Amino acid sequence: MEQTVGSPSKKRRTRTKVDRIGGLPDSLLLHILSFLPAKEAVATSLISRRWRPLWLSLPSLDLNLEGFQSLPFFHRFVDKMLKLVDLKSVKKFVLEIHSSNFKPRDCFRPLKISKWINAMISNKVEHLELQLILFYGEFELPPSVFITNNIRVLKLSGVTVGTLSHVHLPLLEVLHLRSVRFPEFQSLKMLLSASASLKELVLKFWFSVHDYNPLNIGRLDHLVSADVPQSLFPSAAFSNVTFLRLDQHYCTQGIWPLSDDIPMFYNCTHLECVAGSWKPF
Repeated sequence: MEQTVGSPSKKRRTRTKVDRIGGLPDSLLLHILSFLPAKEAVATSLISRRWRPLWLSLPSLDLNLEGFQSLPFFHRFVDKMLKLVDLKSVKKFVLEIHSSNFKPRDCFRPLKISKWINAMISNKVEHLELQLILFYGEFELPPSVFITNNIRVLKLSGVTVGTLSHVHLPLLEVLHLRSVRFPEFQSLKMLLSASASLKELVLKFWFSVHDYNPLNIGRLDHLVSADVPQSLFPSAAFSNVTFLRLDQHYCTQGIWPLSDDIPMFYNCTHLECVAGSWKPF
């Protein structure tokens, strides 16, 4: 009986590469992309045909000057992106511009920034976050920011809020104001008084006790958390909160008055009082 010389060739096992991430539904992929800065989210279009159109429907746009070679290049990138992206799908818009990232020849263009903000508001953005760390208060917000039916979260840093004639923010639940300039404190009073649904409030900016009288904004009934300067408002405004932080550092001639009108904080479970000096009388 004749034997076969050698052993039969073994079949090579080939492992089929499965793109498990690419196989996910668009809604989940867009959720993943929403955690990336806009520049990186756009770069995913180079991965494959599957990824190419996704960034056009991003639910979140995070635009940061850091990482761009110049401010004019950043301007062009944002202009192009806002023309191509379906703005109606964008629920969160974050814009960060720090003057430390400028080059000497760069020119800040506030009208262009206002155009971007207005475009987002007109397309019903719900979360608006602006960190414009320039020369203090160099950029004044367009009034449209304070007249919108859709914004739920508003976080502002390094901007100026001019004279407000009208405020309409029926859905606003979270308001953070850091290093924000108010030439007229009545605008701040109007903003808070008109935010009937407010649940979380953070105020961190410098002011002088000689420049204002304590702002009577009534009681913020829905407020759950407040981190505010200690002498800017009557304590009764925050009597419903569970978290309260009172900070004296932001008052340039600060005192910490103790008065008989301190309300009962029936719901408060966390209280912080931050003071450089304590003067009860």
